[in-house]
Amino acid sequence: MPLNLRIRYHKTIAIIFIASLLINILAMKSTYSQQSCPKVQTSIQIIDETGGRQISGTSSVASLQESPFKNYVTTLSKHVSAKIDDGAQCHGDLKSSPEVKLFFVYRRLVKTAPIVAPFNLEERTQSNGTRHLDSPWVKLTFSRSPMLVVRAVFLWNERQFLLDQALMSGIRASPTNPLLPIDEPIFEQFVQDYIDSVLLAPSPEAVSASQISKRLPPDIFWLFSNAFQSTRGPFSGMVADARNSAVGQAASGYTDLTKALIDQFFASETTEIRYESVLDLKDLFTLDQYRIKKLR
Repeated sequence: MPLNLRIRYHKTIAIIFIASLLINILAMKSTYSQQSCPKVQTSIQIIDETGGRQISGTSSVASLQESPFKNYVTTLSKHVSAKIDDGAQCHGDLKSSPEVKLFFVYRRLVKTAPIVAPFNLEERTQSNGTRHLDSPWVKLTFSRSPMLVVRAVFLWNERQFLLDQALMSGIRASPTNPLLPIDEPIFEQFVQDYIDSVLLAPSPEAVSASQISKRLPPDIFWLFSNAFQSTRGPFSGMVADARNSAVGQAASGYTDLTKALIDQFFASETTEIRYESVLDLKDLFTLDQYRIKKLR
């Protein structure tokens, strides 16, 4: 064999050998990583405060009826899991399996029965380097030492849907305490007050929106004002239709807003992140994605 051919032959063999060696090293590294990476353990709980219903386990999502709420739970649980997978893979400081607890709390507008044990939204994991996000939509706690722990409480709050829309429509309201379900008798009083003051007013001049708005919570005033205005049927039924329409139309924006908060939290190293109003999110989220123009 000519010398140049022998040189080429040996070079080819060397290249094949090196390539094979690299492939084997990468395969061994991948296998080692899979064996040494702690597996993320995700716990999901769904709590219906008013209904007194609590479902646990990853199968809890599948057990939900098809609804905007189920889509919300499915979307956000996958979104958080993806963030954890991206940020916690094979860090050398992880000595045990990461612990991820996701709570989805369904809080209704009207309370028809006592809430025996309201879910504790404020529970926090405390350790060195712990970070927190506090907002009306999601509360997040992240800790890496001595083990990676993520606790997220997602609040599907029908009153929050309405308050957000009220604020975006221009209704003024100062930050309030947590928006809790309204007792049914009190809600019926609100309905009757609106009927007497607005729908049964003797003349348009007698209607004082500013007066009735001072007597009603801002979220309830927005709901009543945007419901079909008529006395031809029970106004409470029109209010129920308006509530269903508001939640249905805003559900996608509510979910996307929460995803934006999650993204910001995991991208930031800030120890404490806090939001009180949807208007505080103008620089983080496009509010038009969430704003309802008109109830259907």
